[in-house]
Amino acid sequence: MRCSRFRVAISSRLDGEDPGVPDAELDAHVERCARCRSFVAAAEELTRTVRVAPAPPVPDLTPAILAAIGAEREAAREPASERALRWVLAAVGLLQIAVALPALVLGEDAELPVHLARHFGSFEVALGVGFLFAAWKPQRAAGILPVVAALVVCLVGSSVLDVLSGSTGAGTEVHHATDVAGLVVVWLLSRTAGAHADAPGRRVQLA
Repeated sequence: MRCSRFRVAISSRLDGEDPGVPDAELDAHVERCARCRSFVAAAEELTRTVRVAPAPPVPDLTPAILAAIGAEREAAREPASERALRWVLAAVGLLQIAVALPALVLGEDAELPVHLARHFGSFEVALGVGFLFAAWKPQRAAGILPVVAALVVCLVGSSVLDVLSGSTGAGTEVHHATDVAGLVVVWLLSRTAGAHADAPGRRVQLA
């Protein structure tokens, strides 16, 4: 029982804790007790082994990290073709809104009733705003493409039907060319921006 008490005290002292026994008494017991001296030697050896255990090898990740940073910077650069498409689409969007303002504000469009003309102008302005948004956020172009396509198909399709039926002249529907041009640029931008976002450099992982 006495040895158990002193061994607990020995362990506590090795751990830097209060042994609960005066040091002089503890040392005197160890000096007299061969078994406790063996316990001290084994405990000290175990403590040294645990505290100075070799650290596991760590691979040098510096080259991989630098390569990943360089690849991400390269992938973040906007291609010249994408930048050109954005400028073209922004110009088309501004032109689209400018063409639609008379119908929206004044209610004047190919002798339509004021109410219908303003409704038509609203659609055209919304389309122009969509073009401007895609030019600003090209990575969102694919998301608005279905809506833009539906609007352009409906607007151009109805215009073609009106021209064929003689309800309106072909010259009055020429402004729909901006609708078609905007749709084509949005489609092209959705492809280039999507390819840019999926570039290998965007998915660099450290081995």
